[in-house]
Amino acid sequence: MKKILLIILVISILLFGCQKEVSTELSNTNTSSQVDVYVAGYEEKGSHNVAKYWKNGQAVELTDGTKNAWTNSITVVGSDVYVAGGEQKTAVPGYYNAIYWKNGNPVTLSDDGDAISIAVSGNDVYVAGSLRINSGTESIHACYWKNGNVTLLPDNTRSGDPEERYPINSKYSLANSIFISGGDIYIAGGEFVSRETSPSSGIDCISAVYWKNGNEVYLIKGGYGSSLADEANSIFVAGQDVYACGALEAQYWKNGTYFYLAGSGPSSGLRTEANSICVSGSDVYVAGTQSDGEPVQGYFGTSYRDVAKYWKNGIAVNLSDGTKEAYATSIAVSGNDVYVAGGEEKTAGTGDYVAKYWKNGSPVILGDVTKYSEAYSIFLVKK
Repeated sequence: MKKILLIILVISILLFGCQKEVSTELSNTNTSSQVDVYVAGYEEKGSHNVAKYWKNGQAVELTDGTKNAWTNSITVVGSDVYVAGGEQKTAVPGYYNAIYWKNGNPVTLSDDGDAISIAVSGNDVYVAGSLRINSGTESIHACYWKNGNVTLLPDNTRSGDPEERYPINSKYSLANSIFISGGDIYIAGGEFVSRETSPSSGIDCISAVYWKNGNEVYLIKGGYGSSLADEANSIFVAGQDVYACGALEAQYWKNGTYFYLAGSGPSSGLRTEANSICVSGSDVYVAGTQSDGEPVQGYFGTSYRDVAKYWKNGIAVNLSDGTKEAYATSIAVSGNDVYVAGGEEKTAGTGDYVAKYWKNGSPVILGDVTKYSEAYSIFLVKK
C-alpha cells in the first residue's frame, strides 16, 4: 500500500459500517433485504491520487487529481454522504489538509493534519484524526473535531510507576476510530512515546488506548525493552460493552480484556493486523491481514504473502488465497451477509493494488484495473 499521509498510519463510521475507523452493524435483521454498498478510498489519476468513493461500484470523485488526496472513512445519514480524508497542500509539499466532504462539498478542518474517522449523530458531525501542533516538528497530536471545532485528546496520562520506566515525553499520538453511543464519545488510537525530550529522538514504545469523553484508557501499556508495539485501530460500543481491536499481534479487547485471534499471538511468528471491529448480536467480527500466504524468498530469507481475512468470534475466514498480497481494512454486517473492504495485488510481487470488497468471501473489484487504487472504509445502507 502506498497511501501518502501526514505520517505513516495504519488506518470508522457510526451507524451502518464497521471499520478501523468507527464500526457498527446495519440495523436490519431481514437477511433478504438489499443494501447500498459505499466504499471510500482513492485511485491514481495522472501523477496524483484522487479522493473518491464508490456507491454500488460506481465511482464518485471528490478531488480533481491536481494534488494528492485520499479518503479514510465514510458514513451515510439519510440522503447525505459524509467522507473524511485529506489533501496535499500545494504551498507546502509534505503537508496536508484534514478535510471531510458532505455530498461532495469539502469542509477543511485543519491545514496541517489528517481526518481518519467520521461519525454523525443528529446534527453533529464528529471527525477523529491527528493534528500537527508545532509546524516543522514531529509534535503530532490525536484530536477530534465536532462541527469543525477541534479538541486535543490528552495523552501520557498513566501513572509514573518506576517499574514501568514511564516516558517523560510524549512523541505523538493518533486517533484512528470514533464511535458515538448515546451522549458519549469513544475514540480509539495509539500513544507513541519516548524517554527523550528531543522531538527528533526515536520512539521507545507504543501504547494502545481509547478515550471516553476525553478520558484516556490504556489497553496496552507499552514498556521500554518490551515487545509490545500496538495501537487500537477500531472501536465499537454495544450496550455497556466497549470493543476495540489492534495490531501488531492481532487481538481485540472487550472491556479491557484481550483475546487473541486465531493464528495470532506472541508465539505464532506471523505478522498480523486487526483493522476493524463490529458486533452483531452475540457475534464479534474483526477484519485484518495476516502473513500466512505463499512463501517468498528475499534478501533476509523467507517471508510469506499477506492474506486478507476476517475473524468471526476468533475463527479466521480467508478472503484471498495467499498467491498475491492482499489486505482487509473495514468490515460491515447485514443480517447473515459479511462485507469487507480492502485490496489485492493485480499481479503477484508487483505491489500494484486494486481496491475491492468481498461479500461473503466473493470479491467485487471497485478500482480501474489499469490504475492503482485502495479501499479503506465500507458502509451499508438499507434500500
